[in-house]
Amino acid sequence: MGLTSGWFAALLVAAAVAAVAGAVLLWPRVPGPRPLRLALRVGMIVVCQITAILVVMVTANNEYGFYASWDDLLGHANSGGGRSVAQGAPAPAVPDYAVKFASYSQGFERATVHGFDSGTKGDVIVWLPPQYAKPEFAHTRFPVIEVLHGIPGTPHSFLRGMRLGRIMQDQISAGRAEPAILVLPTITPDRVNTGCADVAGKSKVETWLTDDVVKTISHNFRTLPAPRGWAVMGISTGGYCAARLAFEHPETFAAGAALAPDDPSKGVRSPLWLARTSRPDVRLLVESSLQDRESPPKFADWITGAAQPPTEVSTLELSNGGHNWNTWGRMFPDAFTWVSARLEAPRAVPLAPSAAP
Repeated sequence: MGLTSGWFAALLVAAAVAAVAGAVLLWPRVPGPRPLRLALRVGMIVVCQITAILVVMVTANNEYGFYASWDDLLGHANSGGGRSVAQGAPAPAVPDYAVKFASYSQGFERATVHGFDSGTKGDVIVWLPPQYAKPEFAHTRFPVIEVLHGIPGTPHSFLRGMRLGRIMQDQISAGRAEPAILVLPTITPDRVNTGCADVAGKSKVETWLTDDVVKTISHNFRTLPAPRGWAVMGISTGGYCAARLAFEHPETFAAGAALAPDDPSKGVRSPLWLARTSRPDVRLLVESSLQDRESPPKFADWITGAAQPPTEVSTLELSNGGHNWNTWGRMFPDAFTWVSARLEAPRAVPLAPSAAP
């Protein structure tokens, strides 16, 4: 039974209710001498507390996506995958980026991806637009949007906090966005927050996101070439990362969208520092809420004031909403529309043969 499954949550709720009911019924009927009765009653209280705490913990985990599976909880989430290299064996001379993505949830597919250049591995979840499988689009390549989660959180958080595929599909159906592939990679493949930078001795997250994930997706799906066919966006810490990576890697991303980003002045090669010291040919959207104390609109003002041509920074503001999934869910439709307008539309592009179906 999965850690995040509804059946597991329901089982815990039932156990908590049963524990309380059992304590109420058995409390006056506990047999034996007084010390034994006291010990048994204390045990019943402890059982009630433990089951209640487990219900709260699982509910919070399902809401915020701290852990996606039992392996994730136990620290084994990145130990598997479609490929493996024997311990002590040299890395392959020519990396093999072929990965089998399996059906996951809400129309998404999932795989554990090995990062040959970053030396790490982690979950990557992919959503394909309905057009991708239609015969008339069999030779069409699609733009790609990397969507980065916050911290705490995982790529699976988007499937818990909002129906991200549904939001994108609605924008496509309404003609406000072109069909695009959504890619949700982990931004903490080694369970450390580096602000999506390569940090010696910790993790090469920047290489993971801009090299390994890009190569893997390009090899396994029909994608448009970078940078005009690629964008990066994210929420909270993922929003900070989206701004930083867009500024740092204009050769990979033509556009980025930072939704309620963390403080852009902090961290290694921060977005604000990059905006002041570089002039990448990239388009960035920074979306804020006037009521969000963790990511106030002044963060967008800082980046806008620091950016220099040809860099272009646009801003959007919501009048209400805090730093939460409800607010971010309201931001995504406009963000998808904005990003889509700055990417190439799906089209037939002659590229080198790959394993892309």
